[in-house]
Amino acid sequence: MKPEEGFKLFNFNFNDVDLKPYFTSLFLKFVVKKAMSSGRNDNGQTSEEAVLDIEEKADTTEVDEPKAVESQGAKSVEIALANIEAVQEIKRQVLPKQTLICIGEYPAKILIKGQLHSPKDELQLVFIDKTSEEIGKWGKDVLNADQIAGLDANVDTQFWYQVMPFLAGDQELFERLRSKLENNKFGALILSSLWDGIGSAMSPTLISKLKEWKMNTVTLALFPSRLQPSAAQFNALASIGKCLAKETAALILLGRDQLDKYVGVDRTGSVIKGNIILNSIVEMMLAKTTFVMEFSEISRSFGVKTFTILAATGASLKIYGSLENILDTTLFRPLQAFDLSGASLLYVLVRLPIHLKEKLNRDKIELIIADWFKDKAVLKSVYVTEPLYVEDVNDRVDLLMFVGGFTLKDMLGVMEKKAEAVMVQAVKLGALKEEEWKEIVKRLA
Repeated sequence: MKPEEGFKLFNFNFNDVDLKPYFTSLFLKFVVKKAMSSGRNDNGQTSEEAVLDIEEKADTTEVDEPKAVESQGAKSVEIALANIEAVQEIKRQVLPKQTLICIGEYPAKILIKGQLHSPKDELQLVFIDKTSEEIGKWGKDVLNADQIAGLDANVDTQFWYQVMPFLAGDQELFERLRSKLENNKFGALILSSLWDGIGSAMSPTLISKLKEWKMNTVTLALFPSRLQPSAAQFNALASIGKCLAKETAALILLGRDQLDKYVGVDRTGSVIKGNIILNSIVEMMLAKTTFVMEFSEISRSFGVKTFTILAATGASLKIYGSLENILDTTLFRPLQAFDLSGASLLYVLVRLPIHLKEKLNRDKIELIIADWFKDKAVLKSVYVTEPLYVEDVNDRVDLLMFVGGFTLKDMLGVMEKKAEAVMVQAVKLGALKEEEWKEIVKRLA
């Protein structure tokens, strides 16, 4: 059929116009929706400020009229880069963040070696020690300024009682730290070596500050080796006592000796030897974004403040034959010496391939673990969080059992004896009152 006279067919050529701005606008709208789904407040609702901010950015994105391509080559590249930057800015403003605060040289070097320092949009990682310069040296210039928070002050840091008065009066340090924790929705995981003056003083102080900032906290508290001097035992003992005095304290106690001697495998079957296991533990906790919220809630609900970990990493179901046999292996390498029979509370974090989801779902895992514990401890509660399912073709299981409620008497008895001489000297120097030390020891009981 021929067109009527006077009517001309219009042949549209997509090469003649630049439609990128139209598709960019649609893409931004899509990103906004995705960003809004994660930009929630504590009640699971998107904050009004976040919505207004996102809508403003999306609605003010310029959409040009179609133009001939001939003059648009360079401009198209500029537009594309500008749009990418706009998307990144929206993401930065509304993406809820996790927080990991690392205190001390020992844990910092482990995390840096394990690449956990690498910048991630969803994680705010902060390293704390005496000076920013020293922290930078540990990281060999791979850390950025936003990841470093040195005390940067002329203060003695051998003992907790030297550092605590400084922290009490240094509001600028905590304002800097608070500014780094913006957009935090999941609480803070603290990793601290308790044997030095900064770690032993900062740990209880941070627990109080984060409560003041309305953030949940869980602290991975590293105990000194038995080979370390009395001053290290003294600092760690005091720090634990002062942490336990905090209403919101939830402490996971790990021994340096046990970490340094650990031998296992990872999900690829490669050998994990020594304290690098700490990096694997932290990484798995962070993989569960709700870990800090869940764990701190359970700790408060049952009034249990101290835990330790029984761990199995990269355990093949084919090799071990069953989950029960994998559980047995956790007793051979505890990450802190403790009396399992006195335990009363259990939180379990599991990671396994998604193809095992039907065989080992959450309910089945909980029943197997409850049965395994029945002759080992009288537990008030066993909580298995929803497993972390990964796209692996192997059959390897990662398992972290956070055991709590056991007595600290035997665990801390040796430390208390070693710390006695340092305590007496501190009292003689007038740096510590004997009544204050007695109160610390009383909390440990």
